[in-house]
Amino acid sequence: MKSLRIYFILSYFILLLAAATSCRKDPANQPLPQPASVVIADKTYPIIAIGNQVWTAANYAGPGGVGYRSGSEKPEYGRYYTFIEAKAVPLPSGWRLPTTADYLALAQQQGVVVTNFEAKGQQAIRNLMSTSHWRTLAGTNTSGFNAYPAGYVSGTIQPQDGDLAEFWTMEGNTLSIQENAAGNTHILRFYQNSNSPDDRFNLRFVRDK
Repeated sequence: MKSLRIYFILSYFILLLAAATSCRKDPANQPLPQPASVVIADKTYPIIAIGNQVWTAANYAGPGGVGYRSGSEKPEYGRYYTFIEAKAVPLPSGWRLPTTADYLALAQQQGVVVTNFEAKGQQAIRNLMSTSHWRTLAGTNTSGFNAYPAGYVSGTIQPQDGDLAEFWTMEGNTLSIQENAAGNTHILRFYQNSNSPDDRFNLRFVRDK
């Protein structure tokens, strides 16, 4: 009887050990943790995975460009760059200045229906917008893209913020997210701006997952 009891106890512990071993995951098969930021020109920026892309989640504020008004106000707006400056930013391997197609994919991933490079009056546009600084209708930022209404710089004219976020694309177009004049809806629109050497817009960067 005693030997039978010992047999059952040993069997129980062997079963426990086998269960613990089977639950243990092989580290070699686990996905590597994804970084939450990227360093560009010695400055760290938060990043966010959206669909099949990874985006910087803050406006670029590296060398060159001009700041908002005095340069120290509203640092969340980053800096404003010409198209030539935008193309010259040194980026880590895999990162790029977004193409028009990248921004279209970003918008469509959030449910925005873009027709002829424009979308109007769609709630999904708010998913890309920050929850503060907009004049009348704030965004929800459910995407994490966090587009602030920093406006843009034209020549020596100071940016007028509050109703527009606009970003360069690789082709010299810009993605513009706007609050309409009446302050009751939003517009997402692409513009051709490469022939405007004095205009400056904000920058974001993207890489594939």
